[in-house]
Amino acid sequence: MEHETAPIKPIAYTYGLYSALISIAVLIIMYVANLDKSWILSGASFVLGVLVLVYGIKAYKHSNANSLTLGQAIKVGLAIAVVGGLITAIYSYVHYEFIYPEFIEMQKETAYQQMTEQNPEMTQAQVDQAMEISGMFMNPGFFSLMSIIGSLVFGLIVSLIAGLVMKSDN
Repeated sequence: MEHETAPIKPIAYTYGLYSALISIAVLIIMYVANLDKSWILSGASFVLGVLVLVYGIKAYKHSNANSLTLGQAIKVGLAIAVVGGLITAIYSYVHYEFIYPEFIEMQKETAYQQMTEQNPEMTQAQVDQAMEISGMFMNPGFFSLMSIIGSLVFGLIVSLIAGLVMKSDN
């Protein structure tokens, strides 16, 4: 007897929100602690991100009469990633545009210092041109776009692996 396929939306919204809250918490912790980079936070965020996706796919499988295909796992994982990525992108834009705009200036200064130290033969015109080009990528909108794209790639990879492990043959 065929069963009706469970809806993905409730799981995508719930676990996507969890995913976004983790990403937002990491941004806030890094801001409050005045950290540029933290391997511990990055590692914890990675592990928690994997767990959210895996548990989301597992919850879908459970609501789908313990039936899961690889395609369903990928759909659920990407749906979670889209919801989480969009919420994170919105917060990221607000964070870098209004809360912590000096972060972008600090990144530009770091890029300038690295460029002049690593390429002392560059003329000032070349450095200015390179900084103008890199400036197009150092803005809140670009950071937000990258959070969506990163979330989708991460979601695809994790859901593919989780789907291969959790799929059922019935």
